[in-house]
Amino acid sequence: MPYTGIVLTFVAVHAAAFLILLGYWVASAGMFPQATRAFAEVYDRRPVRAALVGILTYGFIFLVFLQNAKIHNGVLRGGVFIITVVTLLIALIGSAGLALRIGRNLGSSAEPWRQVLRGAAVLALVFITPLLGSLFLLHIGLASGFGAFLLAKPWKSSASAEPIAVPPPVTTVPSFS
Repeated sequence: MPYTGIVLTFVAVHAAAFLILLGYWVASAGMFPQATRAFAEVYDRRPVRAALVGILTYGFIFLVFLQNAKIHNGVLRGGVFIITVVTLLIALIGSAGLALRIGRNLGSSAEPWRQVLRGAAVLALVFITPLLGSLFLLHIGLASGFGAFLLAKPWKSSASAEPIAVPPPVTTVPSFS
C-alpha cells in the first residue's frame, strides 16, 4: 500500500488547484463586476481574437519567464518574475469573463456571481483534467483571459457605464430555532 500516499497527494493537489481557481474567478467577478461583464462580451463577440492576442502577448511573457534562470542580473531577474506574476493575475481576472460566459449558458436567470460560480466550477474541472486540461487547455484559457483583458481595455473609463446598485445592509439577524 505505498501508493496510497501518492494517490492522496495527487487528489489533494487537484482539489487545492480547483478551489484556488474557483476562488480567483469568483473574487474577480465580485471585485470587478463591470470589467468581468466586458470580458464576457469579448468572449461573446471575438473569442478567437482574444485567444490569439493572448497567445502572442501572454505566451511571450511566459517564454521570457521560462528563460529567467539564464539571466545573470538579479534586478532584471526579479523584474521578470514580478511581471510574470502580474500577468498571471491579469490572465486569471480576464478568464473570469470566460467563467461568466460559460455560467450564462448554464443558467441565465441566476445572479451574475452565481453564473460565475457555475462557469468557474466547469472551467476549473476542465483545467485540472490531467494531460489535455493541465498541459494545453489551462495555458490557452489563461492566454485567452489575458487577451480578453487587453481587448476589453478595462483601464479606460466609459461614460456610459451604469452605476452599481448597492443593496441596503441587513438589519435583522435571522433566527435558527
